[in-house]
Amino acid sequence: MPSRGNRLSQRTLLRERLLRILAEFPGRTLGVAGDLIADQFLYGQISRVSREAPVLVLEYRDLVNLPGGAANAANNLLDLKCRVKILGVVGRDEAGRSLVRTLSRKGADMSHVLSEAAYATPVKTRILAGAHHSAPQQVVRLDRVAEHGSFRNRPLAPIREWLKSCDAIILSDYGYGAVFPTLVESLKKVADSKEIPLVVDSRFRMDEFEGVTAITPNITELEAALRTVIGNSRDLLEHAGDRVLRGQRLRYLLVTQGRFGMTLFQRGREPVHVPIFGSDEVADVTGAGDTVIAVFTLALACGGSAEDAARLANYAAGLVVMKRGTASAALDELRAAVDQDLS
Repeated sequence: MPSRGNRLSQRTLLRERLLRILAEFPGRTLGVAGDLIADQFLYGQISRVSREAPVLVLEYRDLVNLPGGAANAANNLLDLKCRVKILGVVGRDEAGRSLVRTLSRKGADMSHVLSEAAYATPVKTRILAGAHHSAPQQVVRLDRVAEHGSFRNRPLAPIREWLKSCDAIILSDYGYGAVFPTLVESLKKVADSKEIPLVVDSRFRMDEFEGVTAITPNITELEAALRTVIGNSRDLLEHAGDRVLRGQRLRYLLVTQGRFGMTLFQRGREPVHVPIFGSDEVADVTGAGDTVIAVFTLALACGGSAEDAARLANYAAGLVVMKRGTASAALDELRAAVDQDLS
C-alpha cells in the first residue's frame, strides 16, 4: 500500500499535469460537426389548478434560449477559450438565426454552417414550473424537429481543407440528419491524415462509428447499442466496454454513468473508473454529455493522456450539473475545481 507521502506526491503530480493541460486550452483549434439544436427553457410559476382539467396553470416568467447538441459542445469549447470551427446546418428561422448570432458573437467560425430554407432548426423546449418558494422543476419537454437531407449533397472537399487547421474534431450526432456516412468518412480521412483525435457522441447509433479515436456514450446508450442490461454491475460494464472497444476498433471508450461517475476503456490497459466530482444532488443534467465530449477531446488535443482527459471531463461535468439549464464550465472554474480537489 502506498504511504501517505506517496499518495500526496501522486496527487500533486496529477494536479500539476491537469493544470498544464488546462493552460494549453486557449492555444487549440477544434472542429465541431453535427446537429445544431436550440435549447429553450420556459419558466413559469404555479398559480392554481385549472378549472378545465386537472392540470396546473402557470404564470409565464421567462424564456431562455441556449445552444444545444453540437452547438452546446461548441459553446463549451468557446468558454474554455479555444478556437472553434463549426460544421452543420440551421433553418432560416429565428431559432437558427439565434444560434448563429450567439456562437458568432463568442468568436466561432460559422462559415461552414448552412442556412437551409427547407430545414427547420431542431428546438427542444423544456417547461419548468415551481411555486414561489421552490426551485423550478422540468414538467414536460416539447421537441420540434424535421429531418431534411438536401444538405447531404454539399461538396466535402472544401470542408476537408477547412478542417486542416484543427487540432481535433468532435462529431455530435443527435439523429436529426446532419451526420451522414460520407461526412463521417470525410472527417475520418482528415483526422487520419493529420493524426488528430476524432471523438464521437451519438445518441442512437453509436455502434455505426468504427475506427474513430473514441466515443463517449452514457450507460443507457451503451445498453441500447448492445441490447443488454448492465445496471450497476462492474463486471458487465467491463465486458461491454471491452466488446465495443475491440468490435469498433476504437482507441478509447468513455462511458458516463451519472452519479456513479465514468469509466475509461483503453486498448491494452485495465479500465479506469473516475468517481463523480462534487455532490450527487444535481440541479440539471441537460447537456452534460456535450460538456464531457468537449473537455475530453480538447484535453486530448493538448497532448494529455486519455486518463487525464477523462478526469478533466469529469470535473467539468460535475460543475455543469450543478447549474440550471444547458450550461458550460468556464476555464477559471475548471482550474479552481482541479486546484481545490487535488491540493
